Formats: sequence, C-alpha cells, structure tokens
Amino acid sequence: MTTADDIFDQSSSNIQRLGLKEIPFTESPIDLRSETLQRIFTGRQNELRQMFNLFQSRERRRILVYGRLGIGKSAFLLEVLSVLRRKRPKMLTTYISLPANLDLATTALIAVARAMPDDNWAQSQLYQMGIPTEQALKERSTKASANMVFGAELSEKDLPITKPQYPTVSLETLLERAQEKYPEGVVIAIDDLDKQNPSVVRQLMHDAQGMLKGRAWFLLTGHPMGMTGDLLTSERGLFDLQLKLEELDLPTTYQMLINYLSSARINNNCTDPKDPRCVLPFLPETAKRFCEVSLGKPRLFNRLGNTVLSTAADLQAKVITPDVLEQGLRAAALTLHQQAALTVQEERVRVLLLQRGTLSDDTITMDDLEQIGFRSFSDAYLILERLEEADLAHQLNQDAAKAFAPIPLPPSDDEFLSLGGS
Repeated sequence: MTTADDIFDQSSSNIQRLGLKEIPFTESPIDLRSETLQRIFTGRQNELRQMFNLFQSRERRRILVYGRLGIGKSAFLLEVLSVLRRKRPKMLTTYISLPANLDLATTALIAVARAMPDDNWAQSQLYQMGIPTEQALKERSTKASANMVFGAELSEKDLPITKPQYPTVSLETLLERAQEKYPEGVVIAIDDLDKQNPSVVRQLMHDAQGMLKGRAWFLLTGHPMGMTGDLLTSERGLFDLQLKLEELDLPTTYQMLINYLSSARINNNCTDPKDPRCVLPFLPETAKRFCEVSLGKPRLFNRLGNTVLSTAADLQAKVITPDVLEQGLRAAALTLHQQAALTVQEERVRVLLLQRGTLSDDTITMDDLEQIGFRSFSDAYLILERLEEADLAHQLNQDAAKAFAPIPLPPSDDEFLSLGGS
C-alpha cells in the first residue's frame, strides 16, 4: 500500500531526476536577507544605474517605479534594497506592501517601526495598533498605598489598541530616532499601490505630499494605468525619478532562466549561455521556446516555469524535450484559466481574443462587440486588462491603438475544437 510518505519521497525523487533539488520558480517576493535574490535577479542594468546614481547624493529622493502588471516591479524594488543593505550598512532599508484602508504615513510608520525591533518607542507604536511585537508591552500606573509612609504601588496593564492620531508626526519622531542609529538615512519602500482603488490612492498621495518631502527616501511602485497615470501627469514635481520597467528582451530572459536553474541545480553551476548544460533540464531549443512564450514578463515566466517543471516531474522525465514542454505549457494554460475564475462575459472576451488573435479599437467590429455584449471597445478594454492581470492576454506595444493578444500557449482540447480544430 502506498503511503503519503511514499508519495512525498517519489515527488522529491522526480525533481531530483531532473537534476534539481527543488523547483526554483516562485511568484512570492524573496526575502531580502536571502542570497537567492542576488543569484536569480537578471537584467535592468540601466534602471538600476538610474536608481543608484541618485543614492550618490546627500539629498533625500522620491522615486516612482511603474510598469504593467507582472513586469517585475516588486523584484526590482527588493533587489535595490538588497544592494543598499550590502553597500550602505549605516542606512536603514524598509519594505512594505500597501495595506488596505491605511494612509501612507501610517504605512510608513509600520514599516520603519518593524525594522527597529530594539527601539521600545517604535515597538510601542506597533503594539498600540494591535501589530504583534517580539515582547508584550505594558502600560505602567502608580497607585498610592494605604500607608503613605511606605510609598506607592506599581501596576501594569496591556496598552490600549488605538489608531495613531497624528501618524505623520509619529513617523517624523520615529525617523529622528532612526537617524541617530542610521546616519546614512532611511529608505521606505511602499509596494503595490496599484492593488488599491485608484481614487483612494490618489487621495492618499495628495495627503502625503508633505510626508514624502520629509526625512526619508521613498520608493513607490504602481501600474501605469489609473492611479499611476494620474501621478505621472498631475504630480510631476513630486518625484525625482519616474522609472518605467518594460518587458525583458529574449537574451535577458534566457539568462534569467539560467540563473533560476543554476540556483537549484544539483552538482552543476554552469551559467555560460554558450554551454548547453547551463539550461538543464531544458534543452537549448526548449529553453528558447520557453523564454519566447514567457514574453519577457517575470511573473508569467515564474508561473509557466513552475508548471512546466511540475509536469516534467510527473512524467518522470530527465530532460525537457519539445513534447514534455508542450505538455507543460498546455497544463499551464489550463491552470491559468482555472485560477482566473472568469465571469461569463470575461470568458466571451477571452474566446473572441483567441479567435481573432488580436483585439484593438481599430480591428474590433460591431459584430464582435455584439457577440460579447458591448457597444464600444472601451467597454471591452477593462475586461482585456483583467485578462492581462490573469496572464491570459498581453498588451501589444503599439503607438496608434491599444491592442491585446492572447498569451501564446497551446490551447486545451476544448479550446482547440471551439477555434475550428478537428
């Protein structure tokens, strides 16, 4: 009888058969303290150079990193912070993803306080907001004893959980304390502004202008549409650098694949693109095909890579041949579709996109719009963006019109028949 332990051992054995100790692809941000980030981060030299040029100045800067969903903004931000931690040990670097329903000052306050675990005042700020600290903090009070000759009696109780009344002032106080220990400055990186409601974030940015021009460096990330689009036009003076991230080119994506595989490969540290061993368990031709399908989008690259290697392991393959890759990509297409959980109308737009190959304001017809239940392309545009967010479509770089194409993955059997296959 096969036990759960047997299945686990078989799964591990299947990965090792591919020459890997683990599957290296991941969508989750990698810990700043991990050496893995330094090994796998690839490209963006020009963007890094622009960023680090600013850090040669004494003046504190405000930087906006923007780009489409899945383009690698979080990874870029974490790489910048990782380098600063190595090169500027007297600089405090902090990272936080913008929480829902919080202003930027409170968000920054939380980020800095978390990075100062030895500062009691910083920890009291967290504790009073109901955020766990390493040790429980107590509020002390004094009560006179019955015999006044012998003094008073001390008692302790939990600090009350409250929202900061003046988060900007509290942050300013905390930054003063931080700079006593970190004379090279404080960097506050706030990620994922584009995951909040654009109108809310616009107000948050408006309210935080004074704070952003204060004592710390601020690094923010966002999507070029909605909130960030407004910031790029109406708040030009707020940022010292507006850094746009584009898709990676094919050679850089190929090198990224080498770096990921090298970080997990057993007894093979080859990283020379001219050596076929550098992409094992891929073959050079399947590695190139995988990189082409990834479209230079790091998130899609990781999602596809995870499924392709999992499929190869299930097939007990030793190398990823064209047939194994095709099966992996087909499985990835099905997984992405299932994870998207599309509505009926979103599914209609997806099928139309697969049928047409591309959709734009210039190419869509009235019959197409009637088929998906819209009157104009602008109505369908929001759903096409939703498909892009789910890695089921990608926006083409065209100056004249907004155009979308499907991700070039092999269709499932049902899709193949619906598209006219036999």
